[in-house]
Amino acid sequence: MILADITQNPQLGVCYYPEHWPEDQWQTDAANMVAAGLKWVRIAEFAWSRIEPGPGRFDWGWLDRAVDILGNAGLSIVMCTPTATPPKWLVDKMPDMVAVDAMGRPRKFGSRRHYSFAHQGYRLECARISALIAQRYGEHSAVAAWQTDNEYGCHDTAISYCATAMRGFREWLAARYGTPEKLNAAWGNVFWSMEYRSFDEIDLPNLTVTEANPSHALDFFRYSSDMIAEFNRIQSDIIRKHSPGRPIAHNFMGNFNQFDHRPLAKDLDIAAWDSYPLGMLQDMHLKARSDKVLNRDCLRTGDPDFQAFHHDLYRGMGRLWVMEQQPGPVNWARVNVIPANGAVRLWSWEAIAHGAEIVSYFRWRQAPFAQEQMHAGLRLRNDDAAAGLAEVSKVAGELASLTMTAPQQAEIALVHDYEADRMSQLDGQTEDFHYLRLLLDIYRGARQNGGSLDVIGPDAPLDGYKLILLPSLIHVSQELADRLQASGARILAGPRTAAKTEDFQLPEKLAGSILADLTGFVATRIDALPAEFPLPVEWNGQRGEVSVWHERGEVSSQVGGQVGGQVGGQVETGEPLLVSGNRGGYLTGWADAELLRQIIGTEMQKAGIECHDIPDYLRIRARGDLIIATNYGPEPASLPASVDGEFLIGERCVPSAGVTVIRRAQATK
Repeated sequence: MILADITQNPQLGVCYYPEHWPEDQWQTDAANMVAAGLKWVRIAEFAWSRIEPGPGRFDWGWLDRAVDILGNAGLSIVMCTPTATPPKWLVDKMPDMVAVDAMGRPRKFGSRRHYSFAHQGYRLECARISALIAQRYGEHSAVAAWQTDNEYGCHDTAISYCATAMRGFREWLAARYGTPEKLNAAWGNVFWSMEYRSFDEIDLPNLTVTEANPSHALDFFRYSSDMIAEFNRIQSDIIRKHSPGRPIAHNFMGNFNQFDHRPLAKDLDIAAWDSYPLGMLQDMHLKARSDKVLNRDCLRTGDPDFQAFHHDLYRGMGRLWVMEQQPGPVNWARVNVIPANGAVRLWSWEAIAHGAEIVSYFRWRQAPFAQEQMHAGLRLRNDDAAAGLAEVSKVAGELASLTMTAPQQAEIALVHDYEADRMSQLDGQTEDFHYLRLLLDIYRGARQNGGSLDVIGPDAPLDGYKLILLPSLIHVSQELADRLQASGARILAGPRTAAKTEDFQLPEKLAGSILADLTGFVATRIDALPAEFPLPVEWNGQRGEVSVWHERGEVSSQVGGQVGGQVGGQVETGEPLLVSGNRGGYLTGWADAELLRQIIGTEMQKAGIECHDIPDYLRIRARGDLIIATNYGPEPASLPASVDGEFLIGERCVPSAGVTVIRRAQATK
């Protein structure tokens, strides 16, 4: 069966909207998809108004015929629930179902995602339509997988400040804290006389005179995340009942932090995401600081590590699929450039290198109307082949020529936490700090040394890792601290790690103290710097700089019963850059890219991990006994001699936007 094979033999797919095209075109489209090497097709995620044109009035015929045509052509179908786009008649029936933004304005009908996750009436309608679709197609031989909704939270819709959310939040708080007194203590409401006498007095944390209590805002983030997980669970449970044995996915997004994805992912089989390298590269230009990796050289290929990071992030939550892969220019970024020749193939292989089972392109044909008509597809509006189609067919042929193994656990783990991301925003101190950008810089430092990483959550098992990276994990529980100590791995923490309690308060023994036995450092002062005024720093004879964030503190005199932390490097202020303790270290500031590359390479070597001298824009990723190399730069780049084996695709010198695949003589972790 196809699903048993794709863990080791990845396949390609496409997003298709039969309702957008004349029915006499569907048969030809299906045949052309198969001819291009595509094996999967995703349908129906925005089709509610065509399935149910009016309340209780259904038109299934068109979808029945589309499913049969696609299936008879040999395509496996990802069937979607259409709940991201409730029809106008439903909004008119329940006008309070729409989300409300932080300024108190309703999110009106006229585009998509116009609903509140907490609204019970809308949840019932979603359960109804999901059950009808699952009952009708759940056992169809062509329907091989499912997708719930579409891009939860897109367009700033994860958090709604509606009346339904306010009522639900009060109930959630009562269940969490039990009494108003416990809530007041956890939030520190004695400050500014913010104490509550009952849960019914608590409003949502918006439209306050100045910023709301950060603990209040953090709990509302937690509540909102729970509402999204509940919303998804309703649909997942229905699908499992009526379509047993078929995996369930949701398509998450890149650079998105408005809810905690991990609890939701526990109800899925597949953690899919939508990969748009060029538009997202422009977004990252606006975050924190810039460096040579985010510049003109990668304008048409994307950041060498952005897609890779998200592949590893979502692979840590389930089976990895790319449900939407950019096939050409998009329409929604600040500017929308044409990808470099070869970029679509490059992005496809990057996903496969990180364990993707399916890479599905958005979309089959360019839409002639509405909001996304300037978004490229694999075919043009007139049905001629678009530039990306030939690259997709080439990838399909290359995949057919290879035998792969499933991804193995990497030697390096990078701990990512959605709550830490939200805490870093709420805690402020500098507008230039951006959590994901810091993690990308740390991730990049390991990749530039040839490292392969897993991106994991704070609750993930730590067994088997040689090096664990903890950048800006703002809350570290005692349970996690104990597991880190027992893991046997080398630990590199900081900056901004263990700076707050679970309730978003300062730790009694100061920031970093819970890990001091490992790292040898406790932070006492924070230097939140303007991005344009970095601090000079020297480390191991190399000069560089620290920008945005630097911590000053105390080097422990005793670390794990041994001599205290050892100082490495010196910032202009006279403070250390790196403090090394008992099997771990603490990076006190946000160092520049070259310093991070050197520091993380040294930590990898101390942990017993092989390093490679990789050119700037070249990256390698191990997948089983394969090494897949990708070149995001404008010039050819050669793999170092230390990366060797049987060359299956490409050569040692990897062209711009090129790919090389090597089978190692001996598979290593």
